[in-house]
Amino acid sequence: MKKSILTTLLFAVLYFLCMGIGVLLGNLFDQTGNMFYAPAFTALVGGSVYMILVAKVPRFGAITTIGLVIALFFLGTKHGAGAFLPGIICGLLADGVANLGKYKDQTKNFLSFILFAFSTSGPILLMWIAPKAYMATLLARGKSQEYIDRIMVAPNPGTILLFIASVVIGALVGALLGQALSKKFAQKI
Repeated sequence: MKKSILTTLLFAVLYFLCMGIGVLLGNLFDQTGNMFYAPAFTALVGGSVYMILVAKVPRFGAITTIGLVIALFFLGTKHGAGAFLPGIICGLLADGVANLGKYKDQTKNFLSFILFAFSTSGPILLMWIAPKAYMATLLARGKSQEYIDRIMVAPNPGTILLFIASVVIGALVGALLGQALSKKFAQKI
């Protein structure tokens, strides 16, 4: 049990690092400064960490813990009320789906990761659901109006579809890479 907790915490740190890499890649891809592509790139990079975690700690709570770490990050960095909710909700839902397959069913683990990939979408969703509150949060954090105008992404149907598709594609590719790596490295780690 203690080993499972330590392993889960290690993988939470690793996934958090994947978030940082995802943000960096998102900024390289779209240099406006918004985080629109960060969840997709986080899923792409984090799929390996997720799949190895599922192989190493096949019990309810490990995935939820990583979702909570993401939620606490968004809460602690003052991304606005509600930006932390996807971390909690997606973490629980993803854990539930993987649990349905006893963490061994590849299809359920893939679906689980697709759900989990949206755990980092809190700031984007908040920007779309409550744009004025999101802008007020950014102003309170010392961001300039010019910065806010540059990073805001309008929630039109095409943009929403692009966001969902990019996260799903990033998650699928990340899960495929993760599945291959977990077969190689799960026993060694």
